[in-house]
Amino acid sequence: MNILIPSSWLSDFLKTKASTEEIARYLSLCSQSVEKIHQSDDGDKILEIEITSNRPDCLSVIGIAREANAALKGNGFASSFLPPKKEKINLTSLPKLPLKVTITPPSICPRFCALLIENVKVGPSPKIIRERLEKAGIRAIDNVVDVSNYLMIETGQPIHTFDYDKIFDQKMMMRLSKKGETVTTLDGVERKLPGGDIVIADGSGRLIDLCGIMGAKNSAIDQNTRRVLFFVQAYDPILIRRTSMLLGHRTEAAMRFERGIDLEAIPEVVFRGAKLIAQNASGKIASQLVDIYPRKKSPKIVSLNFAKAVKIINAPLKPEKMIESLKRLEFKLQKRTKEGAAFLVPSFRSEDISCQEDLVEEIARLYVYFNLKSILPSLPENLTPPPEKPDLSKKGKFEPLFSWEKKAKTYLCHQGLWESFSYSFLSQELINKSLIKKPCLRLKNPISAELAYLRNSLFPSLLQTFSQNQANFPQTSFFELANVYLPQRNNLPHEKRQLAVLSPEKNIFKVKGIIKGLFLEMGIKNYSFAPQKKEESPWAEKKEGVQIIAHQKPVGFLGLIDPQILNNFQIKIPLVGFVLDFEELAQEATTAKTYSPLSSFPPVIEDLTFSFPPKTYLGPVITTVKTTSSLIKKVEITSAFSNHRTFRLTYQHPRRNLNSNEVKKLREKIIKTLEKKFSAKAVVG
Repeated sequence: MNILIPSSWLSDFLKTKASTEEIARYLSLCSQSVEKIHQSDDGDKILEIEITSNRPDCLSVIGIAREANAALKGNGFASSFLPPKKEKINLTSLPKLPLKVTITPPSICPRFCALLIENVKVGPSPKIIRERLEKAGIRAIDNVVDVSNYLMIETGQPIHTFDYDKIFDQKMMMRLSKKGETVTTLDGVERKLPGGDIVIADGSGRLIDLCGIMGAKNSAIDQNTRRVLFFVQAYDPILIRRTSMLLGHRTEAAMRFERGIDLEAIPEVVFRGAKLIAQNASGKIASQLVDIYPRKKSPKIVSLNFAKAVKIINAPLKPEKMIESLKRLEFKLQKRTKEGAAFLVPSFRSEDISCQEDLVEEIARLYVYFNLKSILPSLPENLTPPPEKPDLSKKGKFEPLFSWEKKAKTYLCHQGLWESFSYSFLSQELINKSLIKKPCLRLKNPISAELAYLRNSLFPSLLQTFSQNQANFPQTSFFELANVYLPQRNNLPHEKRQLAVLSPEKNIFKVKGIIKGLFLEMGIKNYSFAPQKKEESPWAEKKEGVQIIAHQKPVGFLGLIDPQILNNFQIKIPLVGFVLDFEELAQEATTAKTYSPLSSFPPVIEDLTFSFPPKTYLGPVITTVKTTSSLIKKVEITSAFSNHRTFRLTYQHPRRNLNSNEVKKLREKIIKTLEKKFSAKAVVG
């Protein structure tokens, strides 16, 4: 997830003379990666930061300021982190909130805090809030809603505001939704819920909130709002993630809730928010704090062994240096001995830090990883070379399929092909352009319409790659070795490893040669080519192609790409393509080398010419000739004219010379076999 942090906003919590570029550099080296620095119209520099999923605390200005301070201090910069001032609000004299809140079951909301604010005047927010929100990529709405969004960006905690007078019977019941219930969210969309989603209903039974994702329209703040219910809470991250994905509705709030919220910081956020609304919307806090916190989290203490940390990091770090690094990240030293120390984990890192190795990682990243010495891993003593015939059903320390993949990729690259990498997902448009008839599995929760289907073929992605590169590289051949996903009834998709190649060749035989070379690299000798079934090759021109056979099993197809498909992708030159079932090939591959001694007796070589019916495939013909007798060592095509084909045959006996009568019998047997099987006629003269 990427966030935008304006430098002017960051400076509220980070005091340093380091430039924005220096902050970006050391953040990237020691913490979260700064992808880009934007500049606003007023000259403010805005950091675009990619936040890893294990660091929800960094989804905020305060979190980034804390990390930047630690990174800068560790690299010689004068810097200090300025945490927000704790708001001191005396609520004891105020009445209790006239609202009954129930949470069933309690696990769906670990903590809930709320205040009532009266005499609110809804209007535009102050300029500084509007500008900062816009720089962070959020549209300003009004002085109440904007405070919620402002605090979400600043603290990382999503906020809710309801029009209190729109809550019927002064009741809020947080529960799990029933399948088919509907709620109209703030964007005006009526959403049918899958069931098991966290929702809030009022006293009338209406759903007034799709919790953790988006509020309901029927409880929204508007120009007539006078009393605001301001509440901050945490939800079960798994349930929020599930609902967001099933509905295909990702929001800033959802992406924070699903990563986890700092429970201990919630009351302080409520107080800060209430004060901002009171300041900017002329409001007045009108109730005591409601704080529902059924299962208070126990403090987490993690121990660190100094010697073990040094061994893991492989750097001569002194204990004081390690302790100082952790202190900069707000880990509190609880106990110190000669061997190690114990630290109290800050509440905003409670889900991320659980063991000694986590502390070591924190020390290492602040030391800056590139300062660490490189150590080449040693090979295990029991590591063996790939077996002659790998068993893909067995998984051990050596993965044979990976070895064959590497070998195949190396061979194809040496043949001048470029490797392509693409997503496993396809759009409906790409499926249609590729003329794929077999159904592709559709995702229930696709990220976008362009990534809605799991591919059952590598050709759509390869065709798109070739189309996008043909302007600059029109004569480049591409290959991809990756998974395809085939439907399975009542089960997960069947994943198959496939190899696909596209080549701008007019001559199919050159690409056929690449296949033969690949088989040679993989030790596959028993292979042939045969006519392909039409229904198996929708991508081939006129639905005709060549079936590739290895060890009497079909393993792939070869053919010219259909001109209609080429036209769909705006490709103006002919392409040859082939696809191979790579898992099947790996099963037949071998590293074993066989030795066949050369015969000391001379071969007999002769040419035979045959006339074949139109559209006779020669692959099966050659295979048939080779299998006629063990004395036939070699079969080559020397010429082709009209329907005539001339074959050069090599006969050889391993232990003696062949006489003319034996050669004659072989010749007659070949002629009879081809006449019977292929309706061929021998041409004399």
